Amino acid sequence: MNNNDNLCPKTSTCALFQGNILESEDAKDIFIKFFCANGEEGRMDCKRFLLTLEGVAADITIMTNDTRSIEELIKYLKEK
Repeated sequence: MNNNDNLCPKTSTCALFQGNILESEDAKDIFIKFFCANGEEGRMDCKRFLLTLEGVAADITIMTNDTRSIEELIKYLKEK
């Protein structure tokens, strides 16, 4: 894992890592490695983090690697 400077500040509170949302610890570790602990590059690839930059809370249905654009995700979340 990268040093704490590279760790996303949202990692400890991200809903994906609370409870049993991800099937295994291995899955959790993979998401953290590629998105949460990969510095700015990882955060800028994380749809959940990008939504927070827009002031929109990502619900549990949004994964870090969601293929939809931020605009599509915002529209989806507003229509729920």
